[in-house]
Amino acid sequence: MNEDRGGGGDEAEASARLDEAEPSGPDEAQPVESAGPTPDEADAPDDGADTDSDAAGAGDTAPGGSETGAADLPCRASRTVAASRAAADELAAWDPGDVDALVRSVGERLADRETVSRLARSAANETGRGHPGTKAEKIATALDAARRTLRDAPTAGVVDRDGARGTVTVAGPVGVVGASVPATHPVVIPAVLSLYALAARNSVVFAPSPSTVETCDVVVETVRRALADAGAPTGAVSMLPAPAAKPETDALFERADFVVAAGSAATVAAGQRCGTPNLAAGADGVVAVADGSVPAEAVATRVAVGATYDFGAHPAGDAAVVTVSPAVGSLCSALEAEGGYVLDASERDRLRSLLGDAEDGATDPRGNSPRWLAAELDLPSAAREAAFLVAEPDGVDDRLAALPGVPAVAVHGRSGFDGALALAAEIGSPHAAAVHTTQQRRARRAAERLAPGRLVVNQPGIAATGARSNGFEAAPVLGGGAAEGSQLRGGLTPDRLAETATVAATSVADEASHRNGAGDTLRGP
Repeated sequence: MNEDRGGGGDEAEASARLDEAEPSGPDEAQPVESAGPTPDEADAPDDGADTDSDAAGAGDTAPGGSETGAADLPCRASRTVAASRAAADELAAWDPGDVDALVRSVGERLADRETVSRLARSAANETGRGHPGTKAEKIATALDAARRTLRDAPTAGVVDRDGARGTVTVAGPVGVVGASVPATHPVVIPAVLSLYALAARNSVVFAPSPSTVETCDVVVETVRRALADAGAPTGAVSMLPAPAAKPETDALFERADFVVAAGSAATVAAGQRCGTPNLAAGADGVVAVADGSVPAEAVATRVAVGATYDFGAHPAGDAAVVTVSPAVGSLCSALEAEGGYVLDASERDRLRSLLGDAEDGATDPRGNSPRWLAAELDLPSAAREAAFLVAEPDGVDDRLAALPGVPAVAVHGRSGFDGALALAAEIGSPHAAAVHTTQQRRARRAAERLAPGRLVVNQPGIAATGARSNGFEAAPVLGGGAAEGSQLRGGLTPDRLAETATVAATSVADEASHRNGAGDTLRGP
């Protein structure tokens, strides 16, 4: 399988031509100093927050042996937020031009090749998920997209003028952003959210999951050094001190001015019930639909890109593809040619058992390599050389109906394009979807039937987070809107972290100049 596949969001054939007519055919990092509040920002001890697991409770013991009581956690979160708010107040007074220069400087520091490599090694080593090389590509691609988005999306000061209507739109900060950092995205989320928050003149406090504390610390410390070099308040980007504890994450969500809760169901629920304006989303995997009009080889290439990117640990990785029944065999063969291994019935049963055990608290397979997955399933040697697994589920209720978070993809067949859309709507998530077709009408029908926040056409699912080959702004988090109980529909873009005020001046000639104050201010009798 092509190792360059990770850039599939930009593949040349992603812009396959669409016709109006319906087809006639079938349907390892070094530790750094703590990135928490400095002594003059807050006198908080060096301890953290859990966002992914209920196992990290209120009475966790710190590595040094001291215990953190439940009563101390909200206080520590309060001190961290207070220090962050002081930095936010200072940053809010900065000139928009100076903020732009600051964000460019921070972005350059994060995107430095050696920095990206160090962050990738830290993430792979600490979480035990993914491959450093693939993670480095994922981080570099996300940062490049985020910096490109920020160049085209003003988020501070005057952001829009309408001369004809006489209106001006001015953007200001929301204040302190509290954000969770899930184990599957320990670098991209804190790195990109730092840029987006700073661009809108906000501060941000991160709450890492238990398995991402050190990596988040490396990211935050990298940003803080760039802030210090630029003369900006270093407290503008910080994290809750370790060790991880869910009550402290909850306290952060309650005390921040705005919350971004991404990750596990427990984290998303905490963000939704915290009482703070929030964008809570647990997006995980994309279901693609193929109508049979695109060659199976082209569909397989794109699906394989999404299914294998960072070992499947991507919020928009291809977790399943639904095609018309006559095309199932050719699609599975094409996926095999792309490096996939098609599971037989007994092997599918073992995969079901592995996923079921993970739901019961056993080893989490998300983000692990296909070789690890093959070994866990006791697959033959041919499977251990595969780039991903392919499974044909028994139905919509099968645990294998969609396979997000792992290097595997489910393949379904249905009668006709409408039948395929119906199944995709049932097993997919509303945050994003993909469709492979040569027909504009079918692409529009997919948009209407699936109603995703973002829909990509003839592209890997991962392109939904933003790619050079499409017009989407870079988004580290995807949400499905009301359909999944989220205030975020589509992607988290820089403008979501800013508040705007629209100013209107008189735009028409005074039609009653004889009246005292007409057109300026109408006075009482």
